[in-house]
Amino acid sequence: MTNIAVVVLDTVRADVFAEAFEWLPGTWFDAAYSTSHWTGGAHASLFTGMYPSEADVTVADWTLSTPAQTLAERLSAAGYRTRAFSANINVSPAYEYDRGFDVFDGTRNTEYPTTSVFNWYRHLEEHEHPRLAYLTGAAAALSGAYDTRRSLQFGLAEAVAGTRLGDGDDGAGRFRDLTRSLSPSEPTFLFANLMEAHQPYHAPPSYRSGDPYDIGPAFETTLRNRFDDPDEALAEGVDREHTGLDPERARTAYEDCVRYLSDVYRETFEALSTQFDYVITLGDHGELFGEHDVWEHGYGLYPEVTNVPLVVTGPDFSNERVDAPVSLLDVYHTVLALADGTDPDRRGRDLRAADDERGARYLTEYNGIASMRREALHERGYAPAAIDAVDVEYRGLVADGYYGFQSDEGWTETGGPPIENPQEEVAALRESVPDNRDDDGTDAVDPEIRRQLEKLGYA
Repeated sequence: MTNIAVVVLDTVRADVFAEAFEWLPGTWFDAAYSTSHWTGGAHASLFTGMYPSEADVTVADWTLSTPAQTLAERLSAAGYRTRAFSANINVSPAYEYDRGFDVFDGTRNTEYPTTSVFNWYRHLEEHEHPRLAYLTGAAAALSGAYDTRRSLQFGLAEAVAGTRLGDGDDGAGRFRDLTRSLSPSEPTFLFANLMEAHQPYHAPPSYRSGDPYDIGPAFETTLRNRFDDPDEALAEGVDREHTGLDPERARTAYEDCVRYLSDVYRETFEALSTQFDYVITLGDHGELFGEHDVWEHGYGLYPEVTNVPLVVTGPDFSNERVDAPVSLLDVYHTVLALADGTDPDRRGRDLRAADDERGARYLTEYNGIASMRREALHERGYAPAAIDAVDVEYRGLVADGYYGFQSDEGWTETGGPPIENPQEEVAALRESVPDNRDDDGTDAVDPEIRRQLEKLGYA
């Protein structure tokens, strides 16, 4: 049995990764694609070997609730010690991503307060004046009604996060320290999700080429860009100033974060490569900075979002570049193929054979917007018809030397199609994928989790 580590660098674009991580050894899969445009859908595929709608993890239901065994559950049953570390609330016990893991660690972003801890998130949200809110919050934390030490720790972390006092580390440093302390004495599977590249783009001070850039509710800009006149998106009688975003500032701040992540991950990788036979480094989705009039990764299947970095380091993976089409589904399959005593009987294929089997074709999925985002847009004065314009479903097709996808502009292509009618192929593939979404499912969100998601731009 072999030790296997899978590390997801959340929100890292393939092109930026190629520049910042050129030091990373192994086989680089340049035509690797996610199955989705967002974290939940991508990780559902990574953990189950199924498409997001097949695993019932979409914007309508964020929980990993499929009855099918997850990757960690299968490896645990095969005798593996399983451990996870996540800085992303979307990939946490809150949404049942701890299934099959013996240990699931996280950062303060995933350690949301319990009833014994003073609820700073709600307190700050309900008070207009932050300085006064911190004073009254500290008084409440010291009142004896809560766990004083933990309540003050959360308050201090909240106060410095995203400021010049904050260190800008969203888990990479803590995960590096964790990997240095590991000494696997039995077959081990390790998973991690690191969030340094996700907005708000706040790199540590020594890495900043300029000021941190918090783009705020950028989805509003994406929505308004769907109209020739942005004000057409507003409900009648609403007067709202349309504030333009700065692509150059945002991209610079983002790249600063990726450079920092690369430096910390280099040290992490040194520790991992001495303890694990295989290290799989990948992204779950990319990011947009105004290309196609879209921001972040909340809308559409544009290649800047779906084309992700993927590098496998270990035996049978030489230092080379492979341009055969591959998917996150293949990562699931490959991990099981590398692990003794397991049977990869779901979608995907062994990445070791990717260059020899170039005829593989995959889907990408965009399944609309979450109800909490609909609610936020409605509360901010956007017309229901305008919101409906982005709450649609799109699919894309990944094939050898080709990516085609549905978009606002119709069918859009990069590369030459290897088949006569790619759109018919998409329809056929979609028909072959069981749609296990629960029509009655909702994405009702716990208030503490909602606060974290709002910080990440999900509302």
